[in-house]
Amino acid sequence: MDDLVYRGIIIRQTNYGEAHRMLWIFTETDGIIKAVRYGIRGKKTSNAAAFQLFCYGDFKLRPSRGEIMTAVSADIIDGFYPISEDIVKLSLMTYLADITYAVLGEANPDRCILSLFLNTVYALANRDEPYLKLKAVYELKLMCAGGFMPDLGVCAVCGGEPVYFSPGKGAAVCREHLAAGDMRLSDGALALMRHIISVPDKRMLAFRVKDDSIYIELSEICEKYVSVQADREFPSLDYFKSML
Repeated sequence: MDDLVYRGIIIRQTNYGEAHRMLWIFTETDGIIKAVRYGIRGKKTSNAAAFQLFCYGDFKLRPSRGEIMTAVSADIIDGFYPISEDIVKLSLMTYLADITYAVLGEANPDRCILSLFLNTVYALANRDEPYLKLKAVYELKLMCAGGFMPDLGVCAVCGGEPVYFSPGKGAAVCREHLAAGDMRLSDGALALMRHIISVPDKRMLAFRVKDDSIYIELSEICEKYVSVQADREFPSLDYFKSML
């Protein structure tokens, strides 16, 4: 079979065998696909830097009869090296990659989510943004892009004043319709969530708040929303929090 070239970014990797590495590459055309790079952990391997986590580039892959391709070579567009050189940034981006995989799965092309992911990787590598701000914005934008846009108008049950957020309903609720697991939603957090949902992705980080503590509230709400809708916990989130 002829080799194929995919433009994408490596979002997951695991060691495979004694010297190989399994890669998950988020591509423009085919979504997240798997490929193995043979011998990359050997002493004489070439072009190893192009097959590191969060490297973005053009990957030459060789199809096989199974689902896993063989990674032949790669031309780096951006290695986003400031992420790999900072344990906090690396742990945050690993968590964001995990939730992306949980929402999207494999072989589901989505240019919107890929663009969102690349914008976030770039911001984390090159901009001085609060980690919790970047995390919460990505979580909320990912849920919207994945078909889980929350209803933040009025109480989803009765139309009353929204005071809590229900991760299960994906909506704001009033005091009278508070249920187990619902989370207090301050006026500031509600306004910020509405802003993030409505603003174009390219301007999703173009805001400032007077009190950075609101990022803590927003981060807790958004991570819970992702976890409930994905129906799973993320160990990478716990690791990121341990790094703060």
